[in-house]
Amino acid sequence: MSIHYPGLRDRTVIVTGGSRGIGAAIVEQFVLGGANVAIADVDAQGEKLAERWRVEGHDVRFYRCDVSSGESIRKLMEAVEQDYASVDVLVNNAGIFPRGDLQSTDEALWDRVIGINLKGVYLMCQAVSPLMIRQEKGVIINIGSMHSAKGEDNTMAYAVSKGGLITLTRNLAHALSKHRIRVNCVHPGWVASEGEVARWESMGSDMDKMQPAIQAIPLGRMQTGTDIAHTVVFLSSDFADQITGQMLAVDGGGSIRKPL
Repeated sequence: MSIHYPGLRDRTVIVTGGSRGIGAAIVEQFVLGGANVAIADVDAQGEKLAERWRVEGHDVRFYRCDVSSGESIRKLMEAVEQDYASVDVLVNNAGIFPRGDLQSTDEALWDRVIGINLKGVYLMCQAVSPLMIRQEKGVIINIGSMHSAKGEDNTMAYAVSKGGLITLTRNLAHALSKHRIRVNCVHPGWVASEGEVARWESMGSDMDKMQPAIQAIPLGRMQTGTDIAHTVVFLSSDFADQITGQMLAVDGGGSIRKPL
């Protein structure tokens, strides 16, 4: 099976946090689109995912990388440049979503969330952009969150990190446009991930009990990693050649629904 997205075949794509969840779904769609994919993650599961794709004849490689560390990113880029010579697309998907309100979010938790979710994106863009500038073309996609605009009591550091990502996206889109580098941000909606289901279970809930909230989503269902991945790949392709500096919500209309 393959999917035709103009401008992606044989291109090199880095997906941070690509070992599981939304990241793995993004990897899959790029592979099906004919791209070569570098999975950058602290989770060694990424090697198993890469091997699965290689067995099927695709060029997918795993690189262990902590995006909150400039040194780790430097080593990643040395390896990717050696293996691929160029980078055409960067997807900044790596992130964490710990719960904590104003009082329970201590300095260590704050630094960890900001370090991965916001600083990590900044460092990756800083490391990859020189290659794209030399190529006079490239795409950067940041994975944001609907929490960036509203947040909740217990998503203090997370919401702030994703809010900062909006400003970073807009600034980079302007700064890099003269090099024909496009920068956009995709905001996933309520994704039915393994982690989200596990969180429900920890609170004594399950899919059946969540149905009233799910049915309140205008398009009638939760989102999947593949929903997000389709949008990321579209924005990375030549179909989106004139789109930059934009925030696109993939949330089934959840952000426009009326309060319950």
